[in-house]
Amino acid sequence: MRPVLIAAFAALFAASSVPANAAGSQAVGRWSIVQRTDDQSRVQLRFEYNESSDRGNWNSSWSSSVPLAEAGIPAERLRGPIAPVTFTIAREPGAFACTGSAGENSGAGQFTYAPSSRFDDALAARGLGRPDARQSLQLAIAGVTLAFVDQLRSSSRSAKLDDLLRVVQHGVGPRYVSDLAALGYKVSSLDELVRLRDHGVSADYIRAVQGAGFRNLSADDLVRLRDHGVSERFITEMRAAGYANATPEQYVSARDHGVTPRFITDMAAAGYKNLPLDELIALRDHGVSVAFVDRLKAHGYTNLSVRDLIRLRDSGI
Repeated sequence: MRPVLIAAFAALFAASSVPANAAGSQAVGRWSIVQRTDDQSRVQLRFEYNESSDRGNWNSSWSSSVPLAEAGIPAERLRGPIAPVTFTIAREPGAFACTGSAGENSGAGQFTYAPSSRFDDALAARGLGRPDARQSLQLAIAGVTLAFVDQLRSSSRSAKLDDLLRVVQHGVGPRYVSDLAALGYKVSSLDELVRLRDHGVSADYIRAVQGAGFRNLSADDLVRLRDHGVSERFITEMRAAGYANATPEQYVSARDHGVTPRFITDMAAAGYKNLPLDELIALRDHGVSVAFVDRLKAHGYTNLSVRDLIRLRDSGI
């Protein structure tokens, strides 16, 4: 499940001109944890934070699937009877001191967040600047690590704290960057990284594309495929329909012209098997449907060529 980051951090950024929380270096919010039913090793962790000022109220929230081991709460406490809990979720930018109650596979309560001066010093030493309390909270919620910061700086040595926050705001986290690297994608800039994430190019999507034989695509190629609706399912079904050797551009063209795996299957059932994609596109563009083919057959027109089908359709028959 993708972290719900964009809306949350948009709210945080929109409020950046609001004075820091009255607690100074600490921020107070709400936490909740729910055991994942599909994976007992993971939980759905949610943070909620709100703030009031003379300019009004605002709030933000973040939710993501994380390993139970990273949620701070012992497994036996989460799965045992409902009872009070106190635990800490420690992350490099700072720590969430959590209190509340948990049991029977869920829990909720309040957190107090305190930044880590060691992490702030490390960012400053790298030339990114020192985060304020709210910025530290954003980095901690997103699970930012110094290793992640160094990964980003390898793409942009001139990156500053605002660049790091922008990347986080767009849902780019350590796992996303690591997954891309494992798949052979080393982005050339932070803008490229954000663009991939904004356009829904996930690690799973890249695996599907690579599984189709497209292993050397650029970031622009991946975005183009994704933007044109060439999904993992579309790729899988097109391959199963006999078009495993089609090029990325042919997949884009087929998708744009409405040549779906269902259309291919229906045309094959009507007697038009293994047609080249350009002929299927031409049939689709000229409105040749299976129903039209069946009507022609009912009037004795059988074994017509693709060209004849198009000519008859264009003539209004």
